[in-house]
Amino acid sequence: MKPYRSIAIIAALAIATMFANIGGLDIYALDEAKNAEAARYMFESGDYVVPYYNGDIRTDKPPLHYYFMAAGYQLFGVNAFGARFLSSLFGVLTVIITFLFVQKHFNQRMAIFSSVVLICSLHFNLQMHMSVPDPYLIFFTTWAFFAFYEAYKTDSWVHKLAYYFAIGCGILLKGPIAIGLPGLTALLFLIINKDFKWKTIWRLQPFGGLLLSLAVSAPWYYAVHKKTNGFWTEEFFFKHNFSRFSDAMEGHEGIFLMTFAFVFLLGMLTFFPFVFQSLKFAFQKRQSEAMLYCLIGVVVVVGFFSVSSTKLPNYTVPSYPLLAVLLGVYLSQLDATWFDKIGNRVIYFFYAVLITLFPVGIYFGLKADPSLNHLTGLFVYFIPLSLGGILLLANGFRRTKMEQTLAVNSMAWLVTILLFFYFAFPQVDAENPVRKLVPKMDTSKTIVAYERLNPAFVFALEREIPRYPTIAEVKQAMAERPSGYVISRTNYREALEEIDGLTYFDEAKDLFENPTTLIMKWGE
Repeated sequence: MKPYRSIAIIAALAIATMFANIGGLDIYALDEAKNAEAARYMFESGDYVVPYYNGDIRTDKPPLHYYFMAAGYQLFGVNAFGARFLSSLFGVLTVIITFLFVQKHFNQRMAIFSSVVLICSLHFNLQMHMSVPDPYLIFFTTWAFFAFYEAYKTDSWVHKLAYYFAIGCGILLKGPIAIGLPGLTALLFLIINKDFKWKTIWRLQPFGGLLLSLAVSAPWYYAVHKKTNGFWTEEFFFKHNFSRFSDAMEGHEGIFLMTFAFVFLLGMLTFFPFVFQSLKFAFQKRQSEAMLYCLIGVVVVVGFFSVSSTKLPNYTVPSYPLLAVLLGVYLSQLDATWFDKIGNRVIYFFYAVLITLFPVGIYFGLKADPSLNHLTGLFVYFIPLSLGGILLLANGFRRTKMEQTLAVNSMAWLVTILLFFYFAFPQVDAENPVRKLVPKMDTSKTIVAYERLNPAFVFALEREIPRYPTIAEVKQAMAERPSGYVISRTNYREALEEIDGLTYFDEAKDLFENPTTLIMKWGE
């Protein structure tokens, strides 16, 4: 197949999955709602220096992803599609640059396989469906990884500029981690490749490059530091960087094995039977500098977050493109003799049975949740996985050509991903409390919150919702307005019902979480 046709097909498949129904799903997840709302405030206020969420300075992340979302709002309006448009676009771009990297340093066949690994990863697609910093960080980190290798091999000033520029953009997305991951990977690569020499370091121009990275990012950091009298700087670097690494935050702790599970089970589930073999293969072929470099990158990302105290599935996604390279190279050279090893057969048949039974797991998982047990019929959208699993079992027994087996597996996941975003997930999404409760409310009235507030309400209502930590403050807010609503949680209902004139209005369980959102009302 001609190269331009290959990349056109890969791009079309990436667009189909990354953009699947991005405007048909509510901005609901906690982090997504906070980020989308902070971007909305920036867009409407015109203040592109200090991020705010619901009236408070938001110190969680630097602002580059807010700028991208604001651009989306400018193009498509303040809505889910506008908030997610560039996230999805950067997902497509990540797939394309991965294809181009592998095509150049390996071959076209391997490039196709590597791209398919990303396109068929449900977790990778989920990240690219969200208005959060991660889609942009994944792209710029991937670009930095690939640009460094290009600069190392060609000594091209264009690739050097690209490397340090991408790092600068990463610093504007998540801070020091954007230097740490590509920088440590480059350092270890030079050491292991026995090229950690002054001559090599000098030609890569790290000192001038770091100045370029800082030229991209430092002006905003200085501006926000000055405008907030150092408050943003202290909160971001000490609380959201050092503390997240040294102490588990918001209950996201776990043993180091969780990080490996995130990558190898969640991220690469589609090609799980081949993941560990691909790492072993990469180690065996480490004389290939490109293989060695990508392997080191995977180890750095996964290793770094395995020792971090705070563990979240999205943290390790920057390793996916590098791991996709290793998988793509490995998968492209497999044949039916792969089944000759008993270990390969065991993990293959385990995987085939797993995806065959996937709809059953979905059925019982939904049935076990009282708020979602009426949606058990959604299991039908995962039947393509069962069909794929059955074919994989048959192919395994017959030892069919590996290319056909991989095609069946990829197609089953591709169809499932599209069905998931267009049909299955929208029905689950419709159960969120914002969708259920806001249409029943007269949103022209005063709305306040007591103790806890689901962030999705702020974005949906496109306004600040004052949150009060004490009953006395709620009473004071009620006294100042003839009518309105109090948003809280059902575990605070007893305390709220002690307020004269405040009565129960409605409630709905928070999607994917234990709390139940409560709405109380006063006045007519």
